[in-house]
Amino acid sequence: MSRKIYKIDTFLGIDQEESENSLKPAYSPDACNMDTAGGDLRVARGYVRHIPQQIPGTGNPHRLFLFRRASQDQLIVAAGQELYAYRDGNWALIYTFSRGLMSGALDFVQAQINSQDYLLIASGEEAIVKYNGLVAVSFGSADGGSNKPVQYLAMYRDRLFSAGDASYPNRLYWSQLPGGTRTIENWGDSADSANVSGGHAEVGGASGDPITGLYALSNQLLIFKKRSIYRLIGDKPGNFTIERVDADVEQTVHTALVPQGDLLYFMTGGGLCCFNGVSAALLPDARRMEKTLAQASTGSCRGALARNKLYFSLEDEGGSFLLEYDLLRRAYMLRRGFSIGDIAAWDGRLYLINGARYVYRFDEGDSYDGADIEAWWQTPLTDLYDKGGVKAMRSLALRGRSEKDAALLVDVSIGGNTATHRLLLPEEEWDVLEVPLENEGRTFRLRFYNEAGGHFALTGGLELAFETWRRVE
Repeated sequence: MSRKIYKIDTFLGIDQEESENSLKPAYSPDACNMDTAGGDLRVARGYVRHIPQQIPGTGNPHRLFLFRRASQDQLIVAAGQELYAYRDGNWALIYTFSRGLMSGALDFVQAQINSQDYLLIASGEEAIVKYNGLVAVSFGSADGGSNKPVQYLAMYRDRLFSAGDASYPNRLYWSQLPGGTRTIENWGDSADSANVSGGHAEVGGASGDPITGLYALSNQLLIFKKRSIYRLIGDKPGNFTIERVDADVEQTVHTALVPQGDLLYFMTGGGLCCFNGVSAALLPDARRMEKTLAQASTGSCRGALARNKLYFSLEDEGGSFLLEYDLLRRAYMLRRGFSIGDIAAWDGRLYLINGARYVYRFDEGDSYDGADIEAWWQTPLTDLYDKGGVKAMRSLALRGRSEKDAALLVDVSIGGNTATHRLLLPEEEWDVLEVPLENEGRTFRLRFYNEAGGHFALTGGLELAFETWRRVE
């Protein structure tokens, strides 16, 4: 018989790529609503109301955008068929679409028309809408060829590019180059020069591969299609080149495109992908979330970046959830327990709207607007590659803290037996809590979770002491 120690030195994130027996102790196959910043394990923070007033109307909130203006930024929310702006301390109805909108159909881009800032909104159902901070009206004209019912927008090389016209699903439109009497509201020829004219091109020839999104990087315009990715390079129609991108990725949606500099991240059913300026592929660690993604739908995915963390909203049988990816620590985590209409980020903060009809600031407060946060972290089920060895649990040593006398619950499972321990962590950071254990078996795992939405934090990892031996027949 010998005494051994199972140690977790640091907590990182979720890993579902390998069998649990192969996982490093820093990873969990099943965790939710936990924060592992700094290698500690704590219950994640919730969200709080950013604006006290509810979003008006009865339609389901499904899009959120910040219209950046020199005088006053305005939050824009789409709920049902209606567009609302938050200005001067109140919500104002600014536009009502004539047709019902598919959730997530809207696309937004900021641009200048005659030196005035506008927010352009495309729905795929009618002409683009332009909003100047006071009124929203239809964009373009039939004479300028710019009244098309496009769904996807991007500003590239000072021109407006658009796509998603249901009558021409492969067509990419571009506007005239602004200057003189030319504006982005004219997509036709210009008498000044062919190189400042508007126009269009067909991207790819397959009718079953329509354009599904646009995104402008500093040196190219990415054109996402259902089964492929293309890019446009050049600065004028005379040298525009449209070429296919080397991309071994599954389909994505335009609301799941998230830039970081000249990198573009996007979520697919196969995992998190990145376009590096030349090609697109899964991240090397994308398979760490494969079990979760196998049960999830990415068709209405939303993406955002805040403080070097990527967030993607997804849905499965349990409802909405957020997949969080820390770009610096290369770690995944999940957040559940609330519905998600849309997410957006600005000034280093993540914002969220949902069926409660509020705009929330994420990662603040100790609840989800009053609803308890249910959090857990489960260690891998392991036999320590010693299948014949019997492990007899002896003690669990922890450091950390409980907030407001919140209890930490720990399930210690060994063989077919599970013992639950209700613990209050030490008040002082130098104290160590040692919990006596019993039961024996060949495999074990631990599960840490909170009680009634309480908050706890484990500091400096943990140590599980056990004795092991082999039975003699």
